Amino acid sequence: MRSIENVNPKRERYEGYIPVITRKETARVNIRDVLYIETELRIVNVYTVDRTYRFYGKLDDVQQYLDGNFFRCHKSCIINMEKITRMEDCILYFCGEFTLRIGQNNFRRAKTRYAQYLEQNTRKETQLETRIDL
Repeated sequence: MRSIENVNPKRERYEGYIPVITRKETARVNIRDVLYIETELRIVNVYTVDRTYRFYGKLDDVQQYLDGNFFRCHKSCIINMEKITRMEDCILYFCGEFTLRIGQNNFRRAKTRYAQYLEQNTRKETQLETRIDL
């Protein structure tokens, strides 16, 4: 596996996807498909409904490809707020019946951020519906 740093030495931003380059595979993971991303030692795991992509890298390097729908709830985990269906008892439930357990302090922070995310998106949808009605 190659590091994601070597893929993009100029730090140009790729819009809408995360490049994954390993010895066996080269892929483009659409950020809209990502449920969450976590690291184990130096390996980054990008979880989607269909599969998990694994490569060497740092979460900071991957974070540059993500948009405002993502929240770093822990030093080794980033979640996609758009894919969360509910949060309860330190467990995040994602679409596709995926779950992720996080610590209590991180859960509180993630829950607060998720509530803000829901409020902002509800306002945007309401404003959009109002414009369409006009």
